[in-house]
Amino acid sequence: MNHAKLRELVMLALCAPLIIAGKFVLEPVPNVEIVTFFIILFTTQFGWRTLFPVAIFVLEEGLRYGFAPHWYIFYCVIWPLLVVLTMLAKPICKESAIAWAIFSSVIFVPIFSMTNVLLLKTFRLLGRDFSIIAYLIPEIPYDIAHIVGNFAVTLALFKPLYRVLERLLSKGNDPIAD
Repeated sequence: MNHAKLRELVMLALCAPLIIAGKFVLEPVPNVEIVTFFIILFTTQFGWRTLFPVAIFVLEEGLRYGFAPHWYIFYCVIWPLLVVLTMLAKPICKESAIAWAIFSSVIFVPIFSMTNVLLLKTFRLLGRDFSIIAYLIPEIPYDIAHIVGNFAVTLALFKPLYRVLERLLSKGNDPIAD
């Protein structure tokens, strides 16, 4: 295995711990999270291989909080879905921090919220006839905080961390001569 491939493999292996640590550090701040940002950032650099650290993150969350279907299935759906959506958005957003900030907030947060409500309705309220609207309305202030948080985090961190990853992955930055 050449050094560039080895470096990429090691960096990919570090993605899951970064996602996990980022989530843990920001847990006390309501509806501000860095998981979405990291998954978008890693997908722009590693493509479909980002599904591996995402799977590790989802498994770790299940081990930490339990595998209750009403939230665990949501994680098993939403985070890989973010990789798929990011791959679809890559040709449009390219390296634009503002485009990724809009994607992570205005596009992804409503998908996140609707998926969560639909899965909660399916798994928690199976058999009851409640309107989804009754679950969406109280979520609006939290979704707004989530949108603002995702937008700010992505806008502030995307460009510098994208460049760092790009430099670390480039062959010209190889400290060990091939």
